[in-house]
Amino acid sequence: MTGKSKKKSEIGVLEKIAYGSGDLASNFILVLSSTSVIFFYTEALKLNAAIIGLIMMASRLFDGVSDILMGFIMDKTKSKRGKARAWIYWLAIPISISMVLLFLVPNMGDIGKYIYVAITYNLVTTVLYTAINIPYGAMTALMTRDQGERMSINVFRMVMAQIGSVIINMITIPLVNALGGTTHQTSWILASIIYGVIACALFYFTYFKCKERVHVENTGEDVQKMGFLKMAKICLKNEQWLIIVGIWVVMSFGLGAGMSVNNYYAKLVLGNENIGGIITSCTMISAIILMPALLPLVAKWGKRNMCMIGCLISLAGSIMMLVNPYDATWLIICNLIKGVGMTPLTGSIFAMVADTIEYGQWKTGTRTEGMLYSSTTFGAKIGAGVGTAIAMAMLSSAGFVEGAALAAQGEGVVPMLIQLVIWWPIIFTVIEFVLFCFYSLDKKYPKVMEDLSEREAQAKNAKN
Repeated sequence: MTGKSKKKSEIGVLEKIAYGSGDLASNFILVLSSTSVIFFYTEALKLNAAIIGLIMMASRLFDGVSDILMGFIMDKTKSKRGKARAWIYWLAIPISISMVLLFLVPNMGDIGKYIYVAITYNLVTTVLYTAINIPYGAMTALMTRDQGERMSINVFRMVMAQIGSVIINMITIPLVNALGGTTHQTSWILASIIYGVIACALFYFTYFKCKERVHVENTGEDVQKMGFLKMAKICLKNEQWLIIVGIWVVMSFGLGAGMSVNNYYAKLVLGNENIGGIITSCTMISAIILMPALLPLVAKWGKRNMCMIGCLISLAGSIMMLVNPYDATWLIICNLIKGVGMTPLTGSIFAMVADTIEYGQWKTGTRTEGMLYSSTTFGAKIGAGVGTAIAMAMLSSAGFVEGAALAAQGEGVVPMLIQLVIWWPIIFTVIEFVLFCFYSLDKKYPKVMEDLSEREAQAKNAKN
């Protein structure tokens, strides 16, 4: 087929759920290997927060490079299992096992522990998570070219992803406490085994139920024969994609900084470490509830306009937190409001990336799903990694003492936590709003697809 959209959907509800299950699996891995593992390293192993932050920042930089390389590899993949699906099939088991390795830190000196952390953290995030998640994300552009269907698929994806994040953020600390306590390594190992088994099963559900339908006629230079630098130059000509990358970097920087210290905020500012996941999950709960209503709103107002409205709502929720940052109930209310604002962006961002893939093909004649998607996640990971590292360094400089109660912490720790959790999201939400002002693909997309259909039909006829 040429990839031309049909009026009637080819993608059923079960397949959309199966696709969303892949991001649910990814979130079991992502959340456990980010916010949870930081808490484990500092609380259970008593490792220095600033050093852990530096390891994670360095890993994110390597991870970003591996994203781009994986996108390049995926664009050249030819397998009977599919261009993207094959990687899910090959790596579901290895990545699930690697999750457990994160917490199997041997009993040795601190230097040895830091080396082990660096190796296993990079194995999970830089190698395996990248190799399975880049093809998974790019698969949207291979399942359909219909803008509405992509939005629908993405809504299913984000609902499932948010469910995963809510589950992990809300139950991980209580689960670890039930298994023996956050200061006991065995408890974390058992929790990682449980999550690994679930993630593996979800990945295979995605593989067996999702199909790659888009096989376009080549209207430009053959990607299979194209070098890395040439492909990268083609991507950089796509200005709409560059805007989305910028938005994702900014969003990830703010979220990485805030979420990396959420458990500390709950423990030291609110006095209850178990409530940190609940407060964080409130933004996701709002998204889960409201995501289905997003489809008709986007159809009427467009993805860009809905995202800009969402930024304003999120901004209001963050500013409201300043009224009483020490009250857990008030923070829950504010985060529910922030979640309402975040819904359009989380529900649209991956569909917008897929739209820029079509735009890039229209503008340059070359289709590069893997490179464009992977370079987007590269920006997101760099943003999250740098945000996490800076947040941990700032917390350490404020007098943070690993594993200690509030009385033993420096005087600047609580004000620093308030700055990272509340003020940083305010600043970065404003930047996101400004960047959205320059995104214009929603209006251009119908013309883009009309032109692509004509070009591909001509290319197909020329072959016959």
